[in-house]
Amino acid sequence: MSLFHLLLLLVPILAVHAAQKPNIVIIFADDMGYGDASYAGNPTTATPKLDKFVSEGMRFTQWYSAFHVCSPSRAAMLTGRLPIRSGIVGETWSGGVFSDSAVGGLPENETTFAALLKPQGYASLAVGKWHVGQQAKYLPVSHGFDEYFGIPYSVDMGVSAWQQERQTVLPLLHNTTVLEQPVNLNTLDERYAAKASDFIS
Repeated sequence: MSLFHLLLLLVPILAVHAAQKPNIVIIFADDMGYGDASYAGNPTTATPKLDKFVSEGMRFTQWYSAFHVCSPSRAAMLTGRLPIRSGIVGETWSGGVFSDSAVGGLPENETTFAALLKPQGYASLAVGKWHVGQQAKYLPVSHGFDEYFGIPYSVDMGVSAWQQERQTVLPLLHNTTVLEQPVNLNTLDERYAAKASDFIS
């Protein structure tokens, strides 16, 4: 079973070619608990590639998400600020989640960790579900990332092979260009992994 089928990912990857600085890979996964991977002791889910990745790097084991749903939690992770400070909150349990027809996004004046690390010599790639704005001015390349490969909102918000009854057709983007619409979700996890691997290599 692939990791993508278990969860939706936003994988910001920051790489630098200078030997003294480490690569930084952040895996931000919707609906994944601490014990959901085999490296953390899950007896029924095998995640050998993730286990190897974790064993060869540094793993941080304490994280508190600033919100329980997509857009606000992503905004907080990207900026280090509570979602209310960037205006990505709402009045209901799903408050602040951008829909497939949203016109807003992470405010242009918000600073992400990608923007902060760029002057330190890091190159960055965001792979996966972005979900903090789908207009060009809100996409990763407008928020400090050098490159983006992914979908702008959740797989259940747009027409795809998995969801036929939606109005909007889910796109796959490279930076701000639509590569495929509707995106082929059956091969997306392999394409995400290949893009991330190519970037780090």
